Amino acid sequence: MKKTFIALLAILGLGACGQQESELTRSTAAVEATAEDTVASATEPTANCQVAAPVLLPPQQPVADPSLASYLQQLQEAVQTLDEAQLRQLLSPNISTSFGGSGGWESFQGQWHPENDSAEVWLLLERLLRLGGGYPLERNQGLYALPYVYSNWPDSLDAFSHVAVTSRSAVLRQEPAANAPAVCTLDRLILQADYAKSYPQQQGPQKEWWYVETTDGSQSGYINHADVYSPVGYRAIFNKDAQGQWRMTALVSGD
Repeated sequence: MKKTFIALLAILGLGACGQQESELTRSTAAVEATAEDTVASATEPTANCQVAAPVLLPPQQPVADPSLASYLQQLQEAVQTLDEAQLRQLLSPNISTSFGGSGGWESFQGQWHPENDSAEVWLLLERLLRLGGGYPLERNQGLYALPYVYSNWPDSLDAFSHVAVTSRSAVLRQEPAANAPAVCTLDRLILQADYAKSYPQQQGPQKEWWYVETTDGSQSGYINHADVYSPVGYRAIFNKDAQGQWRMTALVSGD
């Protein structure tokens, strides 16, 4: 998944110099959990899931590149103030909005309608910035991506059949409802996802509740969409040009 998209970026002139080593680790003990970050948190005491599963952690250090840190701060300000003009200045004139589309500001504006304060793009960018990102290619520090679920995804796991828990103490439930009995809590794990069993079950890109299983097969149930992210979900790609200026060059999903 990641390699395919990087090949597309190379065609666009963004270049690639190697593949990042995954930050995949394995937990064989109980997952440490706290009460913060999760939207679908349980009101009743819920035990931690006892699982052996891959862990995908968010960035542990702030962005080291001063120019990138400054750019991301400007993007954060544009999102917080719903400033369409400032957002446009931070995008590449040739920004990609799909695979195979023409791209550019008109395409971006037609898809996302940033002139509307309630446009979905503002919520999306806020979430991507909150999650944080990384360098998809370790040796190319001029290519950055949000969120980390995409940039740091291990190539050993199929991106279409897994999701990453992005919250602490995300509650796994027996049924797709906030008041359904809790199974246990999960923290920053990679889970197998069954799209067909997820809710709502009718065909569509968005799911309110994902049906998931731990990779060791010991636990299964439903987890709220706000607590997980797919590596093939929407991601923002940024490129540093020859003048040292960062621009968002793509906002795409899929592969």
